[in-house]
Amino acid sequence: MSNLRVSHPSLPGTEDRITVPGRGPGAMPPVVTEALGPARPGVGFAIGLVMGRARILRRPTLLSALLGAALVVVAALIERREGTAGAVDRTLGAAFALVIPLVSFGVAAEATGRGNLRDAVWPAARYGAARREVALGTIVAAAAASAVLGALFAVLAVAAAHGGGNPPLAGDAFMSAWIGALTAAAYTAWFAFGATFGRRGGGRWVPLVLDFALGGSTGVLAAALPREHAVNLLGIVPMGMAQGESSLVLLGSAVVLMGLAALRCRE
Repeated sequence: MSNLRVSHPSLPGTEDRITVPGRGPGAMPPVVTEALGPARPGVGFAIGLVMGRARILRRPTLLSALLGAALVVVAALIERREGTAGAVDRTLGAAFALVIPLVSFGVAAEATGRGNLRDAVWPAARYGAARREVALGTIVAAAAASAVLGALFAVLAVAAAHGGGNPPLAGDAFMSAWIGALTAAAYTAWFAFGATFGRRGGGRWVPLVLDFALGGSTGVLAAALPREHAVNLLGIVPMGMAQGESSLVLLGSAVVLMGLAALRCRE
């Protein structure tokens, strides 16, 4: 008995069912059997920026920002009841001692997925992007978000506590805004660097605890943390350092710690 081929118009023959990449206009691209090479320089940084932004722009960050703003307003109202003289400085002191560090901590934790920074950037690095570049982009996104919030908290503190006898509102708000932004960025760099230690990034708690424990004290370790330089720039508690030097310390620590955190995430 001969083998007869049964024709089924809706089921083409075997030779017709073989998929060949590039065979038609809507066909699959050519099959790549070799491992992909590393991504171009800068690609990982851009991916890290997008990843960090996506993680930060979520409900926890919004709630932290709203809670921080509420605390600043409440502090301003309390200080104004005590008297308008010095109310702005006292409100700024509370914002820089409590609100900005805690909100920056929350932003850094969200950017790193509440875990170790090295693990947080792996989802992108596994496809060829340089891990250190992805980490740097993630940290920069977190620092930028914290800087914006720090500036807003500072301006809100000045506006809510401003009264008669205070310097002009616009100039005072502008000065406080850039100090708040720089301080928040420095805090975020500290927390991101700490997040490279520990299985779950628990090292981020170390600078936060030290900042609260050493706040208002003197010494080398206290001078390395952002708080002392922030109050020095605000003129609330002058330290044995020029204000220009304090701004350089904050900026330098932010840049150096971001770089160190990224380097600790290298392949």
